[in-house]
Amino acid sequence: MGIRARSAERTLDRIYDAAFALFRSRPFSEVTLQAVADAAGVTLQTVLRRCGSKEQLFTDAAARQMELIFRDRDVPSTGGIEAIVRTIVASYEDMGDLNWRGVSQEGEFPLIKKLFDQARVRHRQWIAGCFSEVIGPAEGKERERRITLLFAATDFYLWKLFRLDLGMSRSQTAAHIRDLVTSLAHDFRSEL
Repeated sequence: MGIRARSAERTLDRIYDAAFALFRSRPFSEVTLQAVADAAGVTLQTVLRRCGSKEQLFTDAAARQMELIFRDRDVPSTGGIEAIVRTIVASYEDMGDLNWRGVSQEGEFPLIKKLFDQARVRHRQWIAGCFSEVIGPAEGKERERRITLLFAATDFYLWKLFRLDLGMSRSQTAAHIRDLVTSLAHDFRSEL
């Protein structure tokens, strides 16, 4: 990669980072391309040339961020339920404010709904991979039922309920989620 290409890539990274920080801290309707340009230290024309529109910038910055989030959720296959729960709680601790801002706006902005629908699909895939031993040999509708139950036990809303609404500590929150997942694992084993 040449010097110009690396410089262009760094500029785009700054734009995405600035956009992500603004979308994380403000409602979608209040984020402007000029604010992104100012935060990234580039001109509005540069943002327009590189990203096209606010919607495209949001889509691209969010896709980039989603990849980083799910990369950080990798759990060693030997980690077990404890490591999986610790990983998802850490992710929510980092991204909880963004998740709440997003889900509270998805009814107003189809673009945000689409992003969160994609994130839900990725979360289901993450569950199927991380909890493959817990899910066991179930197939078809039973496998989907188990994934859905694990989804509910590890979803952002449950983290928000324990952590923010009920004021529990991070360790208490993780313990409650772990207990739910462990109970499901026990039930799944007894169903075989």
